[in-house]
Amino acid sequence: MKKFLLPIGAGVVVFGGVTAFAATLNVNSTSLASGNATVSSCNSAAAVTYATTPTTNAKTYDVTTASVTTSGTGSGCASMAYKVTLLGANNASLGEKTGTLDASGAGSVDFTALTVPASDVVGVAVVITG
Repeated sequence: MKKFLLPIGAGVVVFGGVTAFAATLNVNSTSLASGNATVSSCNSAAAVTYATTPTTNAKTYDVTTASVTTSGTGSGCASMAYKVTLLGANNASLGEKTGTLDASGAGSVDFTALTVPASDVVGVAVVITG
């Protein structure tokens, strides 16, 4: 029993020391450190829809634009940057576009230059930052 107590006691001392060290880190602009803070959202939810257009052979469709709207009080997200990512199988990125929301909290990005087949899109992700 005694041979188990020494390693456990050493682990408690080391873990306690590391935890105490991490608790003393401060965040400022002149050094590298860590910290945390509560971050509020600009709105309760966002929705993304995308439009498609037929390809030249008219047998498939490509994504042309993606529109972002925020629900609730949309002006809470006004003028914030956003990124829309079209997701394929296994959440792989098929393409990303960025933009800035307008005064009502809405925006639209153009995907025509990327030629993303709509049949490959299994999900859409949006990130709003401000």
